[in-house]
Amino acid sequence: MAKSYAMLIDLRRCIGCTSCQVSCKMENAVPVGSFRSRVAINEVNDYPDAKRYFLPMFCNHCDDAPCIRPCPVPGATYKRDDGIVAVDRKLCIGCGKCVAACPYSARFMHPEIAIRNDPRPYLSKVPALKDSRPSDLRVVDKCDFCLDRRANGEEETACQRNCFGKAIVFGDLNDIDSRIAKLMSSQKTVVFLPNLRTNPRVHYIAPDLNALKVNEDESLNPFA
Repeated sequence: MAKSYAMLIDLRRCIGCTSCQVSCKMENAVPVGSFRSRVAINEVNDYPDAKRYFLPMFCNHCDDAPCIRPCPVPGATYKRDDGIVAVDRKLCIGCGKCVAACPYSARFMHPEIAIRNDPRPYLSKVPALKDSRPSDLRVVDKCDFCLDRRANGEEETACQRNCFGKAIVFGDLNDIDSRIAKLMSSQKTVVFLPNLRTNPRVHYIAPDLNALKVNEDESLNPFA
């Protein structure tokens, strides 16, 4: 049976240590000022009703991914059979249309990696690139559930491996014995911004839904 990868964040266990964010940067050489994953920390109300919420945020690897549709290059952004939404750096032309289309702001233009594909055949679809030199264009980057680790036979993502509270659970939903499959079948889970109907593969166990709601106003750029 084909694998079906997903991620579950148990907010009952998250302590806001940001080790997932740091681990991701180290694993994927994410440049300063950009994030593949990020822990949103929000403080609400005043004493004595003050409360702090932590929300680890990633690319949602949506089954109905809005980032794929506007991409002018077939295969540059694509959905794998295992559910992971990936970017092919050899095909990306750096137009940024997928970045603008992602409602979770989970994508960014990598400032240090130049495109390799010739954008000229696609200029009719992205006329904004007509005055750009290919050498100035950069590829798109985002969380890919640590595909490099998959390629090396490692099932854990870097963020999961280094989560002190064991709040991050990554795995194959089709493996009924996996921790994520057992939790998904036994616990009530929610997704971020469910009204978007993108069918995300990142789920949360959230005893207090305010942990997600306080980020809704920042949804246009939660990775800034």
